[in-house]
Amino acid sequence: MALSLFQWIGTGLALALVLIPIVRWFWKRFDMPSKFAIEIIKRRKEEAEESKMWAVIGAQVQAEEDKKRQLDVRQKEKAAAAGKSLDIDQSVAAWNKLGIEVNTDIEQEKKETSENPEKSHAKFELTMENALNLNENAEEPDWELIEKMSNLGQPMEGVPEAPDLDHCENKSTE
Repeated sequence: MALSLFQWIGTGLALALVLIPIVRWFWKRFDMPSKFAIEIIKRRKEEAEESKMWAVIGAQVQAEEDKKRQLDVRQKEKAAAAGKSLDIDQSVAAWNKLGIEVNTDIEQEKKETSENPEKSHAKFELTMENALNLNENAEEPDWELIEKMSNLGQPMEGVPEAPDLDHCENKSTE
């Protein structure tokens, strides 16, 4: 019996319609991983999540340690800066830059007293005689400064007047 071309195609189509669902059923049934493989996959996922979690925690701990180190460094720098004082030459130069003349004789006396502890331990006794000898050490007052201080209440040229706050408050409440 010889089949024609259309009969072969029809037989193949019928066979495919029967075999495709059977193959699909076998594929779904037996292509699943075993219980052992499922456990390994689960364990790997858990280990990956745990490693991510520990990486985040490690980064936080490292950041906190870095902040502590930076804070310690800042505190040490502040302590070092607070402990430093200017030597006499630097302080005289700083005062001169500000426009204030400093007696270097006084500074030299400070050097001498720091070098000779006997002079630095000399005590000054406060007695009535020392207190009443004001005329000997008294200096003449700075009359320019006194005049400027007395004129502070008067308006000056080039300085704008201050606003009247009472007048401004009355306008804002209306």
